[in-house]
Amino acid sequence: AFAVPGGGGGETAEYVMEEALGGDFALVKAWKADTEGNLVYRKTARNHNPAIATAGRVTIAEVEEVVAAGELDPDEVHTPGIYVDRVVR
Repeated sequence: AFAVPGGGGGETAEYVMEEALGGDFALVKAWKADTEGNLVYRKTARNHNPAIATAGRVTIAEVEEVVAAGELDPDEVHTPGIYVDRVVR
């Protein structure tokens, strides 16, 4: 959210609070995911995809490889599965 000058026209400045727009769907591309939805990104996909995955009401991840739960090292997970609703291969 941010404040912008309003059209009050008085001596004191009036501001209007502009709310952020929320997205219904977040589409991200990941390198690897497990069956729980934990995502690992590669290269430039690590720039914005983790933030985008947390911003939508429904997150859909397209991945190159799906592995069994527990096969991903927890230190390598960039987006936890709690944010991911669907995984598409």
